[in-house]
Amino acid sequence: MRRAGALLVVGAGSLALALLLPRPTAAAWPTDPLVNVPLCTATGDQAAPISVPDGAGGAIVAWHDYRGDLYAQRVSAGGALQWAVGGVALCTAAGDQTNPGITPDGAGGAIVCWQDGRTSGVATDLYAQRISAGGAVQWTADGVALCTATGMQSYPAIAPDGAGGAIVTWSDFRGGATSDLYAQRISADGLVQWAADGVALCAATGNQTHPGIVPDGAGGAIVAWQDSRSGNSDLYAQRISAGGAARWATDGVALCTATGDQWLPTIAPDGAGGAIVTWTDYRSGNRDVYAQRISAGGAAQWTTDGVALCTATGDQDLPRVAPDGAGGAIVTWQDPRGSGFFDLYAQRISAGGGVQWTTDGVALCTATGDQTSPAITSDGAGGAIAAWPDSRSGGYDLYAQRISNDGTVQWSIDGVALSSASGDQWTPTITPDGAGGALVAWQDYRNGNGDIYAQRVKWNGALGGDAPTAVQGGTPLAFALEPVHPNPARGGVLTVRFALGSAAPASLELLDVAGRRIAARSVGSLGAGRHEQALGEGRHLAPGLYLVRLRQGTDTRVTRVAVLK
Repeated sequence: MRRAGALLVVGAGSLALALLLPRPTAAAWPTDPLVNVPLCTATGDQAAPISVPDGAGGAIVAWHDYRGDLYAQRVSAGGALQWAVGGVALCTAAGDQTNPGITPDGAGGAIVCWQDGRTSGVATDLYAQRISAGGAVQWTADGVALCTATGMQSYPAIAPDGAGGAIVTWSDFRGGATSDLYAQRISADGLVQWAADGVALCAATGNQTHPGIVPDGAGGAIVAWQDSRSGNSDLYAQRISAGGAARWATDGVALCTATGDQWLPTIAPDGAGGAIVTWTDYRSGNRDVYAQRISAGGAAQWTTDGVALCTATGDQDLPRVAPDGAGGAIVTWQDPRGSGFFDLYAQRISAGGGVQWTTDGVALCTATGDQTSPAITSDGAGGAIAAWPDSRSGGYDLYAQRISNDGTVQWSIDGVALSSASGDQWTPTITPDGAGGALVAWQDYRNGNGDIYAQRVKWNGALGGDAPTAVQGGTPLAFALEPVHPNPARGGVLTVRFALGSAAPASLELLDVAGRRIAARSVGSLGAGRHEQALGEGRHLAPGLYLVRLRQGTDTRVTRVAVLK
């Protein structure tokens, strides 16, 4: 807060505001796909990166690390590493820590869960750790035990609980030769909330495996999984409350029990307390892509056994899903229909279950070679951004493409190169940058062993750049404060319109001409985009000149307003 005397001076009908102007910050994201930002180049291999947004336009990335098991690093919106060189150790216990999952903690940090072999190496258990925005581990060294029951616990998946903690689900062999499905909630301070070793979501005959999970918006979660209770592989789902009680039918609600197998479900929230699930489906003898929506009450919303997104010739595999912001979803998958090599396609499905784009999907990339194993995220404008390993040049590079909500690809035909460095780039993980672009991290072999690198791609497909600005309707928004209207204003309430570039902490203040604060609001939680707020309500503002100041990080904008009787 600036004080009177040196700061704000009224003179000749204008205000001297030079000291309030923003200072530029240096960008660290490269614009050359041969360069990229190294998150970890420590000895040994770093593998299987996963990531979440940090709430400020950057990302937190965690990975399996052969020097000591699980590590994490935060990279800022501008591309600067925020934590220790090489990352912060989440767990260095004996045995292997594998198959990590990650979710934001709502405070700029993250919670990571994993499969842990510290006890026997074979019958793995489940642990979790929270890391703060500043890179400090928050719970017991090497993690808090979520489940140490007999048998193997595997395939953990994690979702936020809306209160700074998380809900974790997994496949569990404590009952013998077949696996059941369990879940556990852990609080923001690292205390398990439900029964020791978790509560059962499904104990039906056969195996329940490969769960996916999303929050239900009420402190609980929705889980979907692959289920062999009927002899072949079907898909089921269950909702669990914040208190650990199953909300739907015992052992879950069927999403698809069609002939043939249904494999590897992925799940996204529908924005109304339910979820949309997509999967690989064998009902026609080859692999196709289907989807189903389930409501908050546990009722399937679309055609029995799901809606076909793609039944083209050849096998369609590895569908990945992102919400479209309107109750539907955008799904991408690898597809060999053209030449036997894998290409990438995408389809949008509405909240009502209608496919929105070309039959069997829109091509994201049909370049030579294989395009495989896509990752996808929403772009904040009803579309999505996908990233994938691409062998068009011989080895595997990293490419990305943005597609709008009407199914039009936005960047170069067949995508833009994120990384074309030597060696292979593999297993991308993607998060939105809050400005219509994305941050992508991956396993990278340019140095001979597996390292972790990252790159930002902007809303327009260009690499690099400063900390991102907001985008609405495909148009970039600078961090901005609009003039107060009307000006002059009457009374004690001012309507202020402004734009934020991210969800980083931000404040909106009303100052008198001496720099004294009259009113203030914290507005960073509103997120990236244009906003409108009332300022000064409940106060009698004496006639005169006032300042409205918007601050976020090192950025500041100021406008003035006159108040009349």
